[in-house]
Amino acid sequence: MAAVQRAFRAKYAKDPPTDKTIRAWYIQFTETGCLCKQKSSGRPLTAEDDERVRASFLHSPKKSTATAAKELSMLKTKVWSVLHKRLVFKPYCIQMVQQLSGEDHRCQLDFCLQLQDLMSSDDHFLEKLHFSDEATFHISGAVNRRTVRIWGSEYPHACVEHQHGSPKVNVFCAISSQKVYVPFFFAEETVTGMTYLDMLQLWLMSQLQNIPTFIFQQGGSAAHFHCEVRQYLNT
Repeated sequence: MAAVQRAFRAKYAKDPPTDKTIRAWYIQFTETGCLCKQKSSGRPLTAEDDERVRASFLHSPKKSTATAAKELSMLKTKVWSVLHKRLVFKPYCIQMVQQLSGEDHRCQLDFCLQLQDLMSSDDHFLEKLHFSDEATFHISGAVNRRTVRIWGSEYPHACVEHQHGSPKVNVFCAISSQKVYVPFFFAEETVTGMTYLDMLQLWLMSQLQNIPTFIFQQGGSAAHFHCEVRQYLNT
């Protein structure tokens, strides 16, 4: 089996079939003398099946194929075949977003209007804004599966080994229209309210003390809402 897979890889420069697939081909060839696709013994799919499956999923797009198969009295494999091959439907993932209430939309609009007023009344308003954020980088090279893509003509069978408890480093960075501040690397493994406060007092604010007026923006992590952090920023 291994020799067949090595020969396949050497000739076609791609991953060889699995042991199970090669064994099935061998049995079929010895029994029939051909590797042609065998005629299915079941009832062939019809246009009526396509419309039944289409109507079922248009009415309830979130249902599972198992539920649809039970409702339509069809095999689950046939439901899959109709969805993928005949209707060319794709199973898209649901995107999770923050729930917003009516009050949230009003606050967003008020903020935008207030920001426009500030920019129109102060030509240097945008120069006063200082944005900041933190990020965590894993030494092992861990990646975000939701954003990383590998483009190619064939499935690459790529995988990344995840190291549990991988060493990591937390980094803070700030930026304004005038300057990009050198990233600050936290020595601690976890950024708490007190470590965040130390960074503000000993590193960031010392660089902003010569600026007459500035507006400091930060995210919404727990460290940012620590009582001593808020007290320090409000003074």
